[in-house]
Amino acid sequence: MARPLELSYNWRTPVGFASIGLIICVIVLARSRTTGWLGAIAGVVALWMTFMVVVWARTRALIELDGERLRVRRFWNTYLLDGPKVASVREYLTASGPSYKVRLTGDDKTYYVPSALLRSGHSTFFAWLLSHSSDAELDKGARKTLDSLRLRGLIE
Repeated sequence: MARPLELSYNWRTPVGFASIGLIICVIVLARSRTTGWLGAIAGVVALWMTFMVVVWARTRALIELDGERLRVRRFWNTYLLDGPKVASVREYLTASGPSYKVRLTGDDKTYYVPSALLRSGHSTFFAWLLSHSSDAELDKGARKTLDSLRLRGLIE
């Protein structure tokens, strides 16, 4: 059975600091008992919860190889991409770096490959793409990333 790629960032440190900051803010606000302290605590907790949802959504990223098939998950849904059916690959930029939109032949849906969030995500994705769908149309950004990976010796 194939193993999914590891996340490329450490999510535990920001979660720990945010949680410690939340506890400190709640304690300071609760001890001060100034006007509106309950509303301020509710606001701080709401910000902390929003941050936790963003971190949780980022940790949902998945790329897993299984022969001709690539299993991907960006946020909620998991999809199996069949290599020979890949028609085009488009690069889009995220805060973590480039990731990819994949279109399959005979399918109007766009599938997102979160390669920027996973360790060796780019090289794994392009190695799979070249071995199972070498005739897929790549946009300018994807071709540039592919050339960069070849220069660095990460793929053949």
